[in-house]
Amino acid sequence: MVDPAVLVASIFEDAWNRQDFDTVAPALTRFRFHIRGTTRSMELDDLERIVQDWHAAFPDLRFDVHAIVVSDGRAGVHATLRGTHHGPWQGLAGTGRPIEVEHMFFFRFDGERISDVWELLDSAQLRGQLEP
Repeated sequence: MVDPAVLVASIFEDAWNRQDFDTVAPALTRFRFHIRGTTRSMELDDLERIVQDWHAAFPDLRFDVHAIVVSDGRAGVHATLRGTHHGPWQGLAGTGRPIEVEHMFFFRFDGERISDVWELLDSAQLRGQLEP
């Protein structure tokens, strides 16, 4: 049986920080991703592309996880995203500016697989750190 806290920690440390998806692949075969009022069906390949795009723009990108809470087939995560903007990202050329944005993530599990991920972040704060 997979420990949800260990799996979620691995998503950030292995997949996001090191771009190594091997440990999380079985749990992320197909899931729904919810952000800013939208829902998108995703597979592991989609997540890999998103992580690669972020690392292309922020080569030193890192999520630092502060807390993981697990209850009744769900996990909540408080994390901070940090990095330095060196490449194109959402139409904005690299600025050389550092970013630091707090995130909240919520994961729903279906057995040993993740079925849903919700991401909450202050997009305006992130954009404000990049624009003059």
